[in-house]
Amino acid sequence: MKKKQKWIWVAVAAVVIFIAAILSCPYFRAQIFVSLYSDDIEYGLSAGGCIPAADAVFLGYKYDNDWTGEHDMTEFIIMTFGDNFYGCYYSPDDVPLAFQNIDVELIPDGEDRWTW
Repeated sequence: MKKKQKWIWVAVAAVVIFIAAILSCPYFRAQIFVSLYSDDIEYGLSAGGCIPAADAVFLGYKYDNDWTGEHDMTEFIIMTFGDNFYGCYYSPDDVPLAFQNIDVELIPDGEDRWTW
């Protein structure tokens, strides 16, 4: 029985390490944030509000910024490391936009990727 318990603890530890590794990566945190909250974001912003920070605090959700332009956007800051900020944005018009909605031409750079 002890040998079986040991393998169970090893498996649990491996899962915990795997989850910690995923949550430490800004890209994956942003993907998880979008998959969990995309409907809430769309509904909340159309109703004039946003999702409560407490709901997404386990992902590191910090705050959001609204940026206006030809196509408005809301930027969600998910993680910060010193002076580096990581997150994603929501565009009600469903168009790719540059960082903080600055007016620059975006060039396709692979599937669902853009650069300037």
